[in-house]
Amino acid sequence: MATFAELGIDPSIVRALDEMGYEEPSPVQDRAIPSMLQGRDVVVQALTGTGKTAAFGVPLVQQVDPRLVQVQAVVLAPTRELAIQVSEALTAIARHRPIWVVPIYGGQPMGRQLSALRRGVHVVVATPGRLLDHIRRGTIKLERVRVLVLDEADLMLEMGFQEEVTSVIDQIPTERQTALFSATVPPAIVELARQYMREPETIRLSRPRALTVPKIEQGYYVLPFPRKTEGLVRVLEAEMPERTLVFCATKRMVDSLTEDLRGRGFRAAGLHGDMSQSVREATLGEFRRGLVDVLAATDVAARGLDIPDVSLVVNFDIPMDAESYTHRIGRTGRMGKRGEAITFVNPREMRELRVIERITGARIRRRELPTATEVAEREREILEERVERELESGRWGQYRDLVEELSDEHDPINVAAAAISLIAQQTRRAPMAGRRAQ
Repeated sequence: MATFAELGIDPSIVRALDEMGYEEPSPVQDRAIPSMLQGRDVVVQALTGTGKTAAFGVPLVQQVDPRLVQVQAVVLAPTRELAIQVSEALTAIARHRPIWVVPIYGGQPMGRQLSALRRGVHVVVATPGRLLDHIRRGTIKLERVRVLVLDEADLMLEMGFQEEVTSVIDQIPTERQTALFSATVPPAIVELARQYMREPETIRLSRPRALTVPKIEQGYYVLPFPRKTEGLVRVLEAEMPERTLVFCATKRMVDSLTEDLRGRGFRAAGLHGDMSQSVREATLGEFRRGLVDVLAATDVAARGLDIPDVSLVVNFDIPMDAESYTHRIGRTGRMGKRGEAITFVNPREMRELRVIERITGARIRRRELPTATEVAEREREILEERVERELESGRWGQYRDLVEELSDEHDPINVAAAAISLIAQQTRRAPMAGRRAQ
């Protein structure tokens, strides 16, 4: 698979994609971006959650002329939530280009939209009904539009927007590029493409359901970004998994999280593409041998790695598509063993999580973070198990004389409590190592 640079993408956009955490094109991006950059009409059958927004967003942004402050591209979306999401994604892709993107949807005050339009925009992301309102008012002119995208086209038609969609298309110059993205291609979509597109290239990338492994227990926590690190620490302290693999969206996040975890006493290491091969191999060796208990990594860095006995996979950042989710969580639950995978999402990412559930057929259950009391109870259980095992082993005999000496001046129960306190302090400094030492 080619890199983004090899697809012919402008360096400023490649830079933005790198900052957004994209390390290489997904299959839909690999196939759709070159065709759209060549000016071809495309019909892309791809499920939501496969990276399709960037698949049309990258060529759209690249083809907009920043010097011409008029509407040059229109994206039609079926819902206000999707319109906002696409608008934010396009803005991020265009962060190093002077391009203005505005979302237009019902339920938002018209005055705010009019104010944004008067300032001048290059790209409009809109629901069909509200865009028609602006067209009829004369507040949006579409005579300079060069790119039209119909996102989730089948859903738009299912929701009864066919008349509005065709009315909008009729207002856009026929000399344009049209891209249609749809999870399914029913007869109504085929007819829409036949009527309004010019020899479109058809790209089919829909994936079947049931992609995940049944033996992996899957859950999620709803957390705002600033609480993610604290949430991860709470989970690790409560569950004390022997080997944890944490996936982050960006190389910067890997470095930041690794530093934070080390500062809290965890034996953590990072893995990403900016590291030399020798450093990566050394880090993996330490993880396999149990010298590192928490490995934070990007998707590309972790691809194809042979890492046995991963107890827990954590999606610190939600994967960009269902396929990535499947690859990530497949790192645990190997060789017939049960595994666990958890995902951190903020409230605005719930839609993406539901898409992953639908595509993969997974049952991802919501969880609540362990409380401080629950963490303390779990620590007590671990300590009790360790002491009982040590008593059964008989290895403590050499220290009996020391206990008898201390008991001359201290209560024997207090001596035992002090010894357990030392063990607890050691466990807090290296929680994972404490579990393995049992």
